[in-house]
Amino acid sequence: MAADRASADLASALDAREVVRSSLMRITIHVVPADELWPMFVVCQPLRLRQWKLLVKADPVDSSLGRRLTAAHATAVAVLREGPRSSLELDRLISAEAGLDGPAVTRPAWRQPESQIVVRTAWRHFSAFVPLVHVPHSGEGYGRSLYALAEDWLGARAEPAIEEARERVARRYLAAFGPASLEDLVAYVGRGPGGIGPWRRALDAMAGELVTWTDETGRTVLDLEAAPRPTATVEAPPRLLARWDSLLLSHHPKARDRLVADEHRPLVFTKNADVRPTFLVDGVVAGTWRLERTEASADVELRPFGPLASRDGDRLAAEADRIMRLLAPDPIARRVAFAT
Repeated sequence: MAADRASADLASALDAREVVRSSLMRITIHVVPADELWPMFVVCQPLRLRQWKLLVKADPVDSSLGRRLTAAHATAVAVLREGPRSSLELDRLISAEAGLDGPAVTRPAWRQPESQIVVRTAWRHFSAFVPLVHVPHSGEGYGRSLYALAEDWLGARAEPAIEEARERVARRYLAAFGPASLEDLVAYVGRGPGGIGPWRRALDAMAGELVTWTDETGRTVLDLEAAPRPTATVEAPPRLLARWDSLLLSHHPKARDRLVADEHRPLVFTKNADVRPTFLVDGVVAGTWRLERTEASADVELRPFGPLASRDGDRLAAEADRIMRLLAPDPIARRVAFAT
């Protein structure tokens, strides 16, 4: 029942616009408190503009293409004020208004250097300049998002100055993932123009709120002074993490050994840039898992990297059952199994 209630609470908060879903850190989708959307958008916008420039090979502001697309934004804004739209609808609308000859195609910036992808030049340009939210709707799912203007959805546009925005994002990051290093923070946000220098200055400005020390590997790590820090004797409960879970992506790659042993990384971070669903035992990734659903059943299969203590197996099974009730709340048959 607790899992069902938590799921219902989040759904209600999305409907009430207390939290919003948007493309933010690392240009991936996050659910954030409504008032945190604005500083996060300000921080992430330079990264989005830089990505657009790399993909399209044109300046997003000071180029013929950039100016044509910027002028076409007004048409998309007017349409969004009539109701939510998909990214494909907006891309086609802006492309037509700007006089583009169909979708631009270029090589992606990630791990398929020989492949070709549709960039949706107009959509990427628009979403880099205009804060948007994913609107809750009955048919939502991967690739089926509908968008609204954030300022209309939330009732006001309140973008802070970039320096304040960085401090607010750093504060939220440390509250969730601290203790962490400066390099961890930059990995969480996504390395944009300016590198780590602006983030070093943001943390310096917050010095009165932070504690700093050197960890066992010699790295300088920081945390909010008021944050809880359990001692090493406190056992972390078992947890199932989703695919691409932020916990695994919110630290510098060289510091992920605090969560994932080096020998297990290839089983978690795949060559095609996927991050598999994993589970934690005492705060460390100890295996992967998968969910299979039919209309009549839901099965979770846990794949440990090695033998589990009987107590850990029992607690993981209970946690997997809790997650199943969250993901498949209907009264269906449920089963938890361990792969051998």
